[in-house]
Amino acid sequence: MKFFVGLFGLLILLVLPWLWISWDYEKEFSITDEISTIKNLKNVSVDICSISNVKYDCGYFGITKEQCEERFCCWRPSENPEDNWCFYKKGNSYTCDIDPATRVDCGYMGIQKDECISKNCCWNPTDVIGGNYCYYRTQPCKGYRVVNINRRNNNRVLIADLELNGIGCGLYGHDSTQLKLLVEYETKDRLHVKIYDPNERRFEILEKIVPIPASEPITDDMLYTFLYNKNPFTFSVSRADTGEKIIETNVPGMNTLVFEDQYMEISFSLPQDPFIYGLGEVVDQLRRDPRGTFHTIWTRDAATPIAENVYGAQPFYMEMRNGTAHGVFLRNSNGMDIAITPGNPAKLNWKVIGGVLDFYIFLGPTPSDVIAQYTKIIGRPLIPPYWALGFHQCRWGYNNLTVLKNVVSEFKSNNIPLETIWSDIDYMENFKDFTWDPVNFPRHEMKNFVKELHENEQHYVVIIDPGIKIEEGYFPYEDGLKRNVFIKNSRGKNIVGKVWPGLTVFPDWFSRETFTYWGDMIEDWSKDVAIDGIWIDMNEPASWCLGECENDKETQHVGDQNTQPRKLTKPPYKINNGGKRLPLDHNTLSVDAVHAAGFLEYDIHNLYGHIESMITYDVLSLRIRKGKRPFIITRSTFAGTGKYAGHWTGDNWSNWEHLYLSIPGLLNFQLFGIPFVGADICGFGGTVTEELCLRWMQLGSFYPFMRNHNGLNEPSQEPYKWPSVRKVSKKFIRIRYSLLSYFYTLFYESHKKGLTVWRPLFFEFPSLKNTLSIDKQFMIGSGLLLSPVLSSNVNIVKAFIPPGLWYDFYLNKFSFNITNPEGEYVNLSAPLDILPILIRGGNILPMQYPELTTAATKRNNYYLIIALDENQYAKGTLYLDDGESLDVKKNFTYLTFIVNDDTLTLRCEIDSNKKRLHKREGNQNQNENNECGYNVESKLDKIIIMGILKNKIIKRILLNGYYVEEYQQQKNWILDDDDDDDDDTKKLTLYNLSLSLNQSWNLTWNPLLTTKN
Repeated sequence: MKFFVGLFGLLILLVLPWLWISWDYEKEFSITDEISTIKNLKNVSVDICSISNVKYDCGYFGITKEQCEERFCCWRPSENPEDNWCFYKKGNSYTCDIDPATRVDCGYMGIQKDECISKNCCWNPTDVIGGNYCYYRTQPCKGYRVVNINRRNNNRVLIADLELNGIGCGLYGHDSTQLKLLVEYETKDRLHVKIYDPNERRFEILEKIVPIPASEPITDDMLYTFLYNKNPFTFSVSRADTGEKIIETNVPGMNTLVFEDQYMEISFSLPQDPFIYGLGEVVDQLRRDPRGTFHTIWTRDAATPIAENVYGAQPFYMEMRNGTAHGVFLRNSNGMDIAITPGNPAKLNWKVIGGVLDFYIFLGPTPSDVIAQYTKIIGRPLIPPYWALGFHQCRWGYNNLTVLKNVVSEFKSNNIPLETIWSDIDYMENFKDFTWDPVNFPRHEMKNFVKELHENEQHYVVIIDPGIKIEEGYFPYEDGLKRNVFIKNSRGKNIVGKVWPGLTVFPDWFSRETFTYWGDMIEDWSKDVAIDGIWIDMNEPASWCLGECENDKETQHVGDQNTQPRKLTKPPYKINNGGKRLPLDHNTLSVDAVHAAGFLEYDIHNLYGHIESMITYDVLSLRIRKGKRPFIITRSTFAGTGKYAGHWTGDNWSNWEHLYLSIPGLLNFQLFGIPFVGADICGFGGTVTEELCLRWMQLGSFYPFMRNHNGLNEPSQEPYKWPSVRKVSKKFIRIRYSLLSYFYTLFYESHKKGLTVWRPLFFEFPSLKNTLSIDKQFMIGSGLLLSPVLSSNVNIVKAFIPPGLWYDFYLNKFSFNITNPEGEYVNLSAPLDILPILIRGGNILPMQYPELTTAATKRNNYYLIIALDENQYAKGTLYLDDGESLDVKKNFTYLTFIVNDDTLTLRCEIDSNKKRLHKREGNQNQNENNECGYNVESKLDKIIIMGILKNKIIKRILLNGYYVEEYQQQKNWILDDDDDDDDDTKKLTLYNLSLSLNQSWNLTWNPLLTTKN
């Protein structure tokens, strides 16, 4: 009987990976109706090697099977001594005329021509950065042809059959002979193009993990046209207004389309000097290098090496062309390489080792439009809790509760704002999840410590890793075994990894029971210690063995029993993992590991951290902090993670290069729809200098997520450690706190409209070519331009200033009127206590008076800084709610401030029912009626207006058209008329105003308007 049960289990394990599963961890698994079962599928791929009757020698004496297949050749051992075991495939002749984007390395760093030729390889030096000099010959592919076309839904859906031309080329496996093309005109600015094999079930990301958007009614003209060539099949996408092709797959010298068992390839033509952004996660400059970029997508535990794949997987890019933007998202979670190489034309080449080609193309036309269109389908970013915008302090090495208390005390005694104190793995008992070290972090004392933090309006966040230690008597492990929630190896046993506590098993997020298990563990562990948020780390997932670790009891090694038809652990095409084609299971789980419903690690590896974020979010919002916004920071991300969590950029280094690299790193995640992001201030690894930490605290004060964090055994780098850093930190954290309302409003607009918080300059000035390569300056919203110091011993910053009026943030006065339509470079003074900040004319900044905590700051009054543009116009917004509710319903206020014709007007979004109620109540006192939603007790008590023309004479201030005695010059305002000859403007400061933010009003400072007395 046991034999049959075991046999049945093995059959289930083998069959399930090939079925589509509709995944919901709160519901039963079910096979979707429209997918046929495996017995109805036909294998219509071609094995070229089996039909190659003439076997021309491809190798050399002593060549192995692996070396032969790396050469794109066939391996057939034979007893006939005349037969070549390694021979060329049938079809087109092999050639050395191969674009650098697709060359496969035949040698090693430093190989010379003679040795390369002796290995029967090609030698052709190239100027392409990262391009191989010595490489294998390759057989060009003939692609596919269109044989049937079907149009539906008023020509908004195109379905075509594609057939393989000839016998294919078998680059890395068997070519699919039949494909389907699906083209959907989903919206006026979004096009969906999908290519798949209708006869083979390949993994596709489940809708529960990354949403699948539906088509929408289209009333406006399409922004694009889609065209295709029949033979060989290629397609293009053009802008409808200009005819410019933004996507073109007919690329000279490149294969048009390759679709094989474990390898797909397609290329896009690019302009000669392309401006490409995105594709992550990577530590590098913002613009992907047009001289040669080879980017790999495969989540990886690596301490931020430059230009290699690291923690996250983001298959999305944006391109700027002629002042307009478009974006491309490949909805695919498998490993892949993306190459950008120069040439005639330049090109972007995709090589993907699984799944299907499922592209979403976004037409913009502005960069902000592209990100809004992208986040609309993957999920709009969350609004963080208001307190999360405060300053966070952490380190690995706060090794007992006394140390934590001392750090909090030092911040207080030095009068430096501190919102949240964090614990790394120090708090755990032997690094085990869901434990408190009974000696160094006693649970009852931690309970009182956190309670005291909360009484002081401060917070506490701790780390959790996914790995659960294998240990008898350890409840999370024992309970997980009973519930069967851990990932399996290919033999059905719990797969074993190794991280901080030693040998571990890993929760299987695809298991329905894991949601309950994870929630139970967090709830039981945190029921006394009321943590405020969770930091999820090591979730690539990281494991320090090459694949599965050896542990006799768990793994029961009996040799490779994987009967998958795919080569999982050694796929035919080796993506450039780690910049040197490391095995896929390097520092992670074996890729033949099996998740619930039969999903394979090979296919879902890049989703692991993303799904952990999803489940942790639901646990916190539904069970732990019911109705309140969860606070989660995750290391590994995928498309859509920003809906559930923020991100930090990982284990960076205490040097000036990583200070700079934090800027493109954070800007990239704005593109990826994860705006709540930060880098470890002052660096995680290495020893930071006083000057570097000072400059980093300046810059970090404007990170969307602000945290100082460093590594074990590194010197302390809290901002109170040096007098100079202490002084600067106090100043800049307070500046940050004065801008909390501005930041919070930007996060609301990101959540509601898909806008970004940080912005590259080209987001605001897309037509200026100078802005396209700038990544040492950035904008916060549309109103602030920051030009930080990024080098040692520097007190002058050469900064690019776009056209328009610009004002000094610190002095609240005019700085520049840039009339050059291309912008200008200027030198900005940057002594140690200054990070140059300019306010852009045309913007209104809502500000508050800062305190030591965000809660105290939120209770203070507001003031406005108004920077008029050359047309005497300005606009700004302010979002207000309770700062913590997951669903604020109608209890929020969204205010718009506009200055026009010497009048400041405040308007709020008003719910229709509330508006009708307001009309019935009549016109009440300005300070008593709340027509805007959220009741704001704080007042607007000061307004600074910069840029008023000097020739304007101001003698009266009018509120809602009425003269108000209390608002006149002798009591409430100061007019600052600067003597600077280059400045033809002046500044008006109104104070002691006590204006309500609960209803609309207007304030006028032009005496020429009709007045009522």
